[in-house]
Amino acid sequence: MKKIQVTLLLKVFFTALIIIIAFSHNKRKQAVIWSDMEGYYVYLPSTFIYGGFVKEAVRDTNYLRPWQGNGEIFTKYTSGVAILESPFFFSAHLLSKPLGFPSDGHSLIYCYALMLAAIFYMLAGMQLLYNTITTYFDKSAAMLALGGLFLGTNLYYYTIFQPSMSHVYSFFLFAALVFLTEKVVIKQQTTLKWFLLAGLTVGLIVLVRPTSAIVLLYPAYRWVKTTPQKWAWVSQHRYKLLLAILAGAVIFIPQFIYWKHVTGEWFMWSYGDETFKYWKEPKLFRVLFDAWNGWLLYSPIAAIPLLALFLGRHSNQHGERIIMVILAIATYLFASWWAWWFGGAFGHRSYVEYYALLAIPFASMAQLAFKKTWSKVLLLAICALLIYYNLGLTYHYNPPWDGPEWTYEKVWIEIGKLF
Repeated sequence: MKKIQVTLLLKVFFTALIIIIAFSHNKRKQAVIWSDMEGYYVYLPSTFIYGGFVKEAVRDTNYLRPWQGNGEIFTKYTSGVAILESPFFFSAHLLSKPLGFPSDGHSLIYCYALMLAAIFYMLAGMQLLYNTITTYFDKSAAMLALGGLFLGTNLYYYTIFQPSMSHVYSFFLFAALVFLTEKVVIKQQTTLKWFLLAGLTVGLIVLVRPTSAIVLLYPAYRWVKTTPQKWAWVSQHRYKLLLAILAGAVIFIPQFIYWKHVTGEWFMWSYGDETFKYWKEPKLFRVLFDAWNGWLLYSPIAAIPLLALFLGRHSNQHGERIIMVILAIATYLFASWWAWWFGGAFGHRSYVEYYALLAIPFASMAQLAFKKTWSKVLLLAICALLIYYNLGLTYHYNPPWDGPEWTYEKVWIEIGKLF
């Protein structure tokens, strides 16, 4: 009982600390509803406050404009993030008048609500990963893996400073998929509840960011590797599978209605001329190491679980091979995109959700290192240094760190300030 109380107190303390840091250190709180972030969020005030996609529902009217002059505001971003934000939006709207804030969908209380949403989904994703990791590894290994991924990567930035971008929401959904794969595929807990949750999770993953569909290779691969009588399994659970597919499909209905209402088309490529123009010459090295948001340049702690994936590829105990394949495909897609650096970002933001797949290999590396004192001390020292490196650059970040004048020399200057 005492252990449960201590654990609960630690969780409450950590949650309160993250909220205090977010509320006190985010100097651009009003920008939580702006530009790309407003593009994800605009569905909520438009639908539930203004009764339509009108100009008054938008703050950044230079970014979100009417569709071909018909007066209906068009956003290229799909509605998955808004669906996940909605409980926090409704809470803010109900409290806005009693607390003295304008009930316009844009005032500061709505910004705080979205900041709380990001923290909630980050913590929920961490809890799901912790529950999965501790099935195989010690709690200390799980804590180091999750602490390293949060404090040592740009997951921290996209939770605290840009909480309305899609990445922390996708991180939660990826974590849920890992957890549900463990439940349904590995442990064979095949009640209807888990199938429906899996269907909803898959639907939201694709709706939030369609290219994230590649992560579905993870449960598919693990099912193939661990299920001996596959057709018998499918036949046994066919009705639950159909209901799961239906649950995932229902999530898309609001999106299709929006597209039809604004553009006259039920289905469309909403990004217009933005395409994978570099698919023949992908910018692979630049995505990973370039001064313009190179993933491993800005979040080098990710190299630890990547090394664990490489070392574990032969045993393949936790699906290391398919995780490597998914990361390879994701990297190719990012490197083929017309803006391979993904705009004004801190580090390569498109990898944030994939940290959920790196949690188990990170924990496996920690478990291995903890067997000997010298390797434990070494790993802890490396993690501490790389966490300091990430947090230091995070708080020095003054966007954008890209463009012709942003070079390696500028990056070294910023790194030099840390030491």
